[in-house]
Amino acid sequence: MTAAVYLGSRKGNDPKYGRNARLLGRLLAEAGISVVYGGAKVGTMGELAKGVLEAGGSLTGVFPKGFKGRKDYADKGIEVKQDGPGINFVEAPDFDSRIREMERRSDICIILPGSFGTMHEFFSYFEGNELSSYERRLAILNTDGYYDPILKLVGNMISAGFTDASDMDSLLVASTPEELVSKLAGLGK
Repeated sequence: MTAAVYLGSRKGNDPKYGRNARLLGRLLAEAGISVVYGGAKVGTMGELAKGVLEAGGSLTGVFPKGFKGRKDYADKGIEVKQDGPGINFVEAPDFDSRIREMERRSDICIILPGSFGTMHEFFSYFEGNELSSYERRLAILNTDGYYDPILKLVGNMISAGFTDASDMDSLLVASTPEELVSKLAGLGK
C-alpha cells in the first residue's frame, strides 16, 4: 500500500503537530506502507519524512519545479526541497501536476493538520471518488478535533442534498497516529 500524505509546510503552534507527523511517518514505514508526500523538508512535511526515513521506509517526494517555498522561506534563502539519501525525488511541472502525480502513485490519501493546500489536495481526492475517477480511501488524522469543522461541513452537504451519505464511506477518521495506522492495517495491504 502507498499513502499520499498531505500536511503543512509550517509546524503549527503546537509541537504535537510535528510529533504526530514524525510518529505517523515511522508507524507507516514500520507497517510496510510506502509514503508519497509533497517533498519539503520544512514544517510537518519535514517531520513526516524524518519519521519514514528513521524507520527505513519507502519515501517519495513530489515537488513543483523551481518552487522556492513560501515567500519568507525564499527571502531567507531556506532550501525547502528535500532531495537526499533515502528519498525518491520526483519533480512535477507545477502544483496541480504534483497532486495528479501523488494521486497516481497512491492507494490512499491521508491528511494531517495543514492549510489551504492540504484542503485543496484532500478535496481533490474526495471529488475523484465522488466522480468515480478512482476509488481510493481517504483518512484524516484529526488531532485535537482539528478537522471537526470540515466534517461538519460535509455533514451539512449531505443534509442539504448536495452529496450522498455514501460518499463518506471512503473516509477513515482517527485521533492519533496509532489509531490511524491500526485502521489502515485493517484494510489489508
